[in-house]
Parts: sequence; structure tokens; C-alpha cells
Amino acid sequence: MTQKRFIARFCSLILFSTISFSQGYARQTWKWIDVLVEGHINGRLDREGISSYQRLPQAMKEEVRDPVWYLSTNSAGLRISFKTEANRIQVRYTVKHALDMPHMPATGVSGVDLYAYDSDKNEWHWASGRYDFKDTITYLFDAMETSADRIYQLYLPLYNTVSWMEIGIPDSLSVDFITETEPPVIVYGTSIAQGACASRPGLGWTNILQRAICSPVLNLGFSGNGRLEAPLLELIGATPAKAIILDCLPNLTISPDWSEQQLDSLIYHAVITLREKQQTTPIILTEHSSGFDAHILNTDKNQQFQQTTEVLRVALDRLKQEGIVNLYLLTNKEIGLDIDSTVDYVHPNDAGMLKIAEAYKKLLKSLF
Repeated sequence: MTQKRFIARFCSLILFSTISFSQGYARQTWKWIDVLVEGHINGRLDREGISSYQRLPQAMKEEVRDPVWYLSTNSAGLRISFKTEANRIQVRYTVKHALDMPHMPATGVSGVDLYAYDSDKNEWHWASGRYDFKDTITYLFDAMETSADRIYQLYLPLYNTVSWMEIGIPDSLSVDFITETEPPVIVYGTSIAQGACASRPGLGWTNILQRAICSPVLNLGFSGNGRLEAPLLELIGATPAKAIILDCLPNLTISPDWSEQQLDSLIYHAVITLREKQQTTPIILTEHSSGFDAHILNTDKNQQFQQTTEVLRVALDRLKQEGIVNLYLLTNKEIGLDIDSTVDYVHPNDAGMLKIAEAYKKLLKSLF
């Protein structure tokens, strides 16, 4: 056999093998499950009449400001828990808004993220997915180790609104969905809590925290609109919670249009409102995560952030002196963001998200 004939035959064998391999996958039939129809979406305030991937009950639409309602339709913190023996999982869905932002990639704004909990080893695993951001977004999680006991956790997009979504598994297999039932840790916050600027949903700090404490965490982060508003405080107060986190200072920074007295009053009444509803639930008030960093050259921002935090400290002391119990402070120092932790001195990158989550985990584990 000549060298040319050998090379030609070898290449044809490779091509035939590749085609056969591809056709083998193509022949596999898939079972597609509409997760909204199934109703097993965790991370929501209520489960009654679920008809979309929004975070607030439909009845709240007329009670909150339009920007808050719009942001509540983003699926930040929503997750789907399930068991399956499949070693291939597909997800396909569409979203309503832009896929990315200037300071946050499409994988974080509009992507999904798949983790799995190994109860035998008490540890989390992560699956890398092949994704395609077209009119219909698709993720394929392939060649995974199988386990009947593994609990998968699919995190939904942080900054986009899901129109519809389906999970696909090989047709011969099944999925058992898991619904969370224990009281959650409720987080009321800003764009940072919503997830800006994590590179993928599982790295938003509320999702990191949820895995770290193995307890439901409910994300009520509203970009630019975490303002300790009465309708949301009333709703949170009426929801049985393991703990309540108020992390709104980045949207309440002292300025010529927003005084120390106004902020003090807002913090005070927020705590009183919640305490009237839940007398013993731990309430955590969080200092501004930025500021107090001598390595930041922008002195104007530093001063604003520090002044805002000082107001919170004074308000908290007053509340404690008045006999309000189970109030806790998460400090700027405990969070520990530095010059490598943010995208723009406010919004954390993945390293900053981890720092925030670790600070909350340490505090919450001391309370529980």
C-alpha cells in the first residue's frame, strides 16, 4: 500500500468514526420537562399559582415601584433541585432582555449553572456545560459521573427574565424534583445581592451562601433599588424566616439629596417593622461593603461610603439600647473587599462574591 493510499484510508476511517459517533448522539431521544409546569422552582417567596419565573408574588405588582417589579422578574437566586441517574443533562430556554452588560458577561447575566451535592462526602461538585447563546439558549452538561443519590442544583440567570425553560434527559431515564420546605434566610439588598458582577449564577454570593450553609436562601436583591421600602419589609416580615439580612446601604449612600437623618429613620423603621412581625428571628444589618480602604485613590467615594456606614452603626446602637434583641452587624472589615475584589469599587467580581459569602457564612453559623 502506497503512503498516499494509506493516508487516504486512515483519514476515511477517522471521518467514518466521527460521523458514527455524532449519529449515535443524534439517535438518542430526549425527554423534555417544563420546569414551570412541574412547579418545583425553589427560591421564591410563595409557591401558589406559579406562572412565571418571577421572585415576588403577583399580588405585589401594584404595591411596589415599577423598577422593583421589573427587577423581580429576573430569576436571581431561583434554583431547581432534582435527582437523576442521567449522565447527560440539557437545558434550553429563552430570555426577554439583553444577554450581557458592559461589566458582566452573558454567562452571569443570562446563563445557568449546575452543581451537585454528594451527601456521602458532604461536598459540592460542579458541572461544566457547553453553551450556545442564540435565540434559544442551550446548555449541555455531558459525560458526568452518575449517582442515584446525588442532588443537582440548577441555578437560573441572575439578571435576565426567563420566558420558558425545559430540562432534557435521555428518554429512558427519569427526574425526581425536590421542593425546599424549611424556612429560608431572606436577603433584601441591592445589585450586589442580585448577583452583579458574578461570571456565572452559582458564583453570586447568595448562591454560594446557600450551598455553604445547606439551607434555603431567598434573594430579594434589586439592582439600584434596595431601599428598605415598606411593601417589601411587610412581605418579608410576614414570611417565616431562619434569618433576615438587610444589605441595602450601597443604594442608600449619603449624598446632597439624601441626608444622614433620612437614612437613620429608614433603618430604624425597617427594623421595627420586621421585629413587630417576627419577634425573635435574627436580623443582620450589613455595613457598606466598600469604603475604609486606604488603597483606593478615589477619596470622594471613600468618604461617602464611610459616612453611610457610620449612620448604620449609630442606628443599630440606638435600637439595641431600646431593647430590640437578636440584632447583628456584619462589618465592612469582616467582608474584607480589597482592590482586587470588585469590578468598579462597588460590584464584586467572583473573588469579591466569595469574600461576602464567607463573611455571612461565618456569622450565620455562629447564630444557628
